[in-house]
Amino acid sequence: MSETHTEPSRVGWLLALFKAEYLLGLCVALLLWGDLGEFIRLPQRWPQHGSATFASHFAGWDAGYYLILSESGYRAGDSACAFYPLWPLLIRWFSPVMGGSCLISGLFLANVFSLAGGCVFFRIVSQRLGPVAARWSLVFLLAFPGALFFQFVYSEALFFLLLMLLWLGLEQDRQGLACLAALLLPFSRGVGVFAVLPIGWHVLRPAEPWFRTAVEQGFRWLRTDWVPARLRSWLPCSPEDGTAVAVQAHRTFPLAAMPGRTWLLAAPLAGWGGYLVLMGWWTGNPFEGFEAQRYWGVHSIGNLWNLPKFVAGFFNPTEWHAFAGSFLDRCVFLLVLGTIPIIWRLGKDLFMWTVALAIMPAMSGTFTSFTRFAACAFPVFIALGVVLGRPERRWPRYSLLGLFVVFHIVLVWRYVNCRWAG
Repeated sequence: MSETHTEPSRVGWLLALFKAEYLLGLCVALLLWGDLGEFIRLPQRWPQHGSATFASHFAGWDAGYYLILSESGYRAGDSACAFYPLWPLLIRWFSPVMGGSCLISGLFLANVFSLAGGCVFFRIVSQRLGPVAARWSLVFLLAFPGALFFQFVYSEALFFLLLMLLWLGLEQDRQGLACLAALLLPFSRGVGVFAVLPIGWHVLRPAEPWFRTAVEQGFRWLRTDWVPARLRSWLPCSPEDGTAVAVQAHRTFPLAAMPGRTWLLAAPLAGWGGYLVLMGWWTGNPFEGFEAQRYWGVHSIGNLWNLPKFVAGFFNPTEWHAFAGSFLDRCVFLLVLGTIPIIWRLGKDLFMWTVALAIMPAMSGTFTSFTRFAACAFPVFIALGVVLGRPERRWPRYSLLGLFVVFHIVLVWRYVNCRWAG
């Protein structure tokens, strides 16, 4: 069997081994040094009634809400309505296989989904940029502090797997797979609707040469008709008749390639519409999930165009890491910004993914939980893998990985002991 076939299989087994050792080591550490003193302060405790148990280590913060939803469903006026339904539904449907335990079901599914997502991630990056870049990209992804939530009862594992399936569908032009993944993304997290951005690039990609030609011809038109003579020498291309340019551009636009792709844009919008229908059915109000955001006072779609608030929020950290005002979240955002020039060169589609998965979540929530959200912004780790995976960049590579691992350990220990981690 060729190396191209054995490598993804080897990665899958290594990921499974990594996850087993991760959870086993964590359980041993918790039995020796675990501290549930902060359990009483959780906004949603698990179990709901009575004192904390060993299982409470694995069900803090958002996990508690997902477990309650998986058992009791949605109710009007409940703060849990702010969470999206696909993840708790899957936990409920799979729980009979796990002896009726929603917690074990959630832990199992989270690890299986993130393992599958990691394998698909490695496969696509390897095919696109080579196995060395793929290996280091995956290592940076696993070590990243926010990736701790791939192991717990959070929707990140499901969301990441759906992202990878959508990316695979777009890369290989598998319309059915891409449509299904895009349809399900808004059911798992609200930011899933922004998949229209990379899908839009996929739709327009056949016209990329046309757009380059149009820009070049536009410069020619400007030289002859609109720009003063003293500035024309600064523009590229030689003069050409504007009317002829317009006719030529119209005739060469790849219109025939668009219809087979354009309908994919409707998939995430249909998913978002389906989410509203379900919320209306369960609670009597299609917008109950949006209204429930008032309990948190953080995320709002209006923040996307409130640039002054976003800039002011960036320069106003209040804690090293907390629900709001986290200095760590802002440092992670700077890391994302630093990779954008690399991502742009690697592919404009990856840039669109970065906008949808990193820039928009940072703006909508003014950096709240950004370290966790950034774990799904996969182009960032591709950029790190490509640049720092080179042999001559050994020290920067291991320095950043060491920093990732230290913060990963700190955050996972905070999470399992009922403190804020993301």
